[in-house]
Amino acid sequence: MDQNLEALKEEIKNRAKIYVKLYKQLAAELGAEKAAEVFGRAVYERGRDKGEALAGKIGAPDLEKLARAFVEGKAEASPFGQEVVEVSDTRALLRLNGCPLVEAWDEIGLSADEKRKMCNIACQVDFGKFETAGYTLKFNCRIAEGADSCDMELTK
Repeated sequence: MDQNLEALKEEIKNRAKIYVKLYKQLAAELGAEKAAEVFGRAVYERGRDKGEALAGKIGAPDLEKLARAFVEGKAEASPFGQEVVEVSDTRALLRLNGCPLVEAWDEIGLSADEKRKMCNIACQVDFGKFETAGYTLKFNCRIAEGADSCDMELTK
């Protein structure tokens, strides 16, 4: 892995560790359920920012353009290992083959349940991004739940 890619991966892992610290502080103040709700909304809002940029780049929802944008320039430059599994007029199946967030959560010893909870919060960025750009997102599987990949099914 090249030095820039390794640095990016470490920054993403750092973000994952910050998420845990923020969540724990919020949970201590608000309770676990309310903390996850508030934190998830904030992450979703950041995703909306990204979704506006995506919509500006792609225009009206177009699954083929979305799939190209998902992997464009990222073949060797992303610690998430993006790939397009399938794309048609009705759906796109996009895959992440790695997740530095989960790697970080494993490093700090989160339980399976804690990883799932943190992933539920972290993936709100994806929901915010894709929904704002005009798509419906469904995760078919997630690394945080023990799968080999995160498979995102998108429809318009």
